[in-house]
Amino acid sequence: MLFYACTLKVRTHTWSQTSDTFTLSRSANARREWQVCHYGDSNSFKCSCLRMESLGIPCDHIVAVLVHLEMTDIPDSLVLDRWSKSARSKVRAFVEKGPFCWDSTIIAAIGC
Repeated sequence: MLFYACTLKVRTHTWSQTSDTFTLSRSANARREWQVCHYGDSNSFKCSCLRMESLGIPCDHIVAVLVHLEMTDIPDSLVLDRWSKSARSKVRAFVEKGPFCWDSTIIAAIGC
């Protein structure tokens, strides 16, 4: 993904009151373009490829915009809870609140 992000170029940048929209392509005369919107108030990103929404991993287009904006940290909106170190404890807290028993869940997983 990082290799592909390096091949992308920001072609246009438009501003609006709610977001900045970047249009990217792999070459100057490319037929394929992607739009990445950056919402400054929540510091979140949305790409036209919808890879972040489907897989939960930032796409190369978003990474290219992060590089273009010279961001040194990955925004929290691009790191979902399921990929964090605290994911297991959050799931355990959710299961304990619900109708599930954590021990039976572990036993079932071991049995499988």
